[in-house]
Amino acid sequence: MARDKQKKRSLAERSEQPSATRKMPKRDATCKNLKEKSFSLSDKSCLIEVKKDQVVDDETLAVRMTCGQDDGRPNRRLTDFILHDENGTAQPLEMLEVNDLFISGVVLPLEPSTDKKKEKGIRCEGFGRIETWDISGYEDGFPVIWLSTDIADYDCLKPATSYKKFFDHFFEKARACVEVYKKLAKSSGGDPELSLDELLAGLARSMSGSKCFSGTASLKDFVISQGEFIYKQLIGLDMTSKTNDKMFADIPALVALRDECRKQANCAHAQVMPSNGSLRIDSGVGEEENKNQMNSIASVDEEDEDVKLARLLQEEEYWQSMKQKKKPQISLCI
Repeated sequence: MARDKQKKRSLAERSEQPSATRKMPKRDATCKNLKEKSFSLSDKSCLIEVKKDQVVDDETLAVRMTCGQDDGRPNRRLTDFILHDENGTAQPLEMLEVNDLFISGVVLPLEPSTDKKKEKGIRCEGFGRIETWDISGYEDGFPVIWLSTDIADYDCLKPATSYKKFFDHFFEKARACVEVYKKLAKSSGGDPELSLDELLAGLARSMSGSKCFSGTASLKDFVISQGEFIYKQLIGLDMTSKTNDKMFADIPALVALRDECRKQANCAHAQVMPSNGSLRIDSGVGEEENKNQMNSIASVDEEDEDVKLARLLQEEEYWQSMKQKKKPQISLCI
């Protein structure tokens, strides 16, 4: 579950587009009175230094080479990373529910160096596997995503360029969790008595700067589609809360957000249902039966592997369709 912290707790405790063709200004007539001037360059000034990260094969070694002031379980930062399956194929973090995922990226000490040019990073390929993920940063107002292996916990900084399209989805989900927290937690200036409509309107304003959504409507649709996810993350904070805030499980707007998410899933034209261990597309069941079926798969813990996979693929397809709707508006931006 998500927990707010500077250092991750111990598990034991636990687009650039080509510019349009344009006319270039005319050049002045060539000067005929050119004067030659000689000068010399030192050997040092002719050298271009290319920064390369040291590469190791073992996660334990990468963690040891980036040690800082570790207090118990190692915590590290992670950048230029890709999450992938055992075949090296990039996968969304959400696929951890059904497949083993591994990490390839640059491991950095937890504490940033004052001299960025001298900051030592160790590249490690295919380490892990990932055991759990976590979201923190609620009180700071910005999501921090952590990945945990058997050896260390990693603060995810920046994905590799090729992996950004995968990671953006999970990051926006985490951001939605933090924004809902800020709107509902009294300790962060929120109001736990907000209605669902008021909550959605506030989120539309606070998340309007995201490049992933075409407008207010698509942003609200996204938040509702993640209502179950957001609900589960925030009620997990109830167990560790040190404030006198109202329990998230008892906040009407959060419960309503979860219920609206389930309702929309229930009303979808294509329902993915398990049938003798295989997948079946079912849209002709009665309303009461349909409701019971959706309630039965509402909890991830009760889903079988096929249903989990189908739900994750459907969610990823929905996210990609939202990004496709955004593209035409991006091309019009000047």
